[in-house]
Amino acid sequence: MPEGLAVLKWDDELGPIVTIRTPKKLKIGLDPTTSMRAYGIATLGETKESQKPGFSSLAFEDFKLAVYYGGLNMHLKGLPSMVFLVLHPEEDPDVYKDALPEIATQIFLNAENDAYEKMVAPLYKQISRYTQMTAEQQQASVLTDPVRRGIIQILMKNGTVLSADLEQVIFEEVGKKIDVDIVLRPLVKMGIIATGWVEGLSSEVIYLTRALFVLRTVSHNIVRAVLESDLPKDATESYLESSKEYHRDYVARLRNDLFKTVWSDAEEIGKYMLDFDTYDLIQVLRRSPIEMKQLPEMISLSNAKIKKKLSTLEKANIVTRIKDGNKQQHVILKCNPEVVTVYPEWLIQRTVDQYNSEIIASQQAKHYLEVLKQSHPSQMKLIAELE
Repeated sequence: MPEGLAVLKWDDELGPIVTIRTPKKLKIGLDPTTSMRAYGIATLGETKESQKPGFSSLAFEDFKLAVYYGGLNMHLKGLPSMVFLVLHPEEDPDVYKDALPEIATQIFLNAENDAYEKMVAPLYKQISRYTQMTAEQQQASVLTDPVRRGIIQILMKNGTVLSADLEQVIFEEVGKKIDVDIVLRPLVKMGIIATGWVEGLSSEVIYLTRALFVLRTVSHNIVRAVLESDLPKDATESYLESSKEYHRDYVARLRNDLFKTVWSDAEEIGKYMLDFDTYDLIQVLRRSPIEMKQLPEMISLSNAKIKKKLSTLEKANIVTRIKDGNKQQHVILKCNPEVVTVYPEWLIQRTVDQYNSEIIASQQAKHYLEVLKQSHPSQMKLIAELE
């Protein structure tokens, strides 16, 4: 566990100053000399590219720092622009290479009106879990944030957008001014989007390379496990029938309004994915149905907390409970909530139509079609085989 976490911003007279720290008694690593050195390394270079958001680390005699810099725009606005973890000398800062940018991004997105200050202590307490986040949880973190979710929604409809236009659209739809660099970096790293400059265009262009959303799938492993279990025949049939009916209704909702269904689930289910205790419970239930009395042995939670989590998941139509002949409760997944990425094939024709209708610049459309070609699954498979 790190010694602590601190958020800093730049003051033209005083240099880097700490706006909040946790724990409050944290002092190590916060002296002006260390803070200035951290800022100097993070902002090293005179080009705009060299001062974009990024992770770095520093080693001192008695401690180390894992640092995430929010970029030149945050710095110039006088907003919190640096978050760092103070580590023990023997700790490896790279352990936090994925966790710290995610935590810092949440802080920076709530920098206006100091809304981030209440978030710092809870985020710090979860830091060890953030280092263990699965790829699915990292994707869920995108879907639970209204700004990044809004960006994915826009790109899933249009495919490509200018950075300057995206800032305006997000402000109109979400009500937040954003620093595009901070918000997009995690999405680029996940392979969800790509960015680039196109000759003749006034700002950087953003492209969707993978669509990201949540689906409620049928778990064939769970169905097989139920059929092979010792549950009474009527209980088994009741579960299978209710599951079938639920998924039939879900598919009908997808066909009726795909975007509404997908995005309402993304916001709701994404929160369960990021609640580590709830996610642990889902992971256990993905393997097989479990007797209620066995759950405390498999998850480090009290009976009361398990019941509370299960009630939440039941209301969300993710789990169900049935009794066997001995009146023992069994917990079973009603649906398997999955965060998935897919190749946005529909955007090929969409881009061609936008090009023909002159909705977007011809060079932007051509460049995006090339990006889609390069990110096609067949190309990615070929690259993987060559590597």
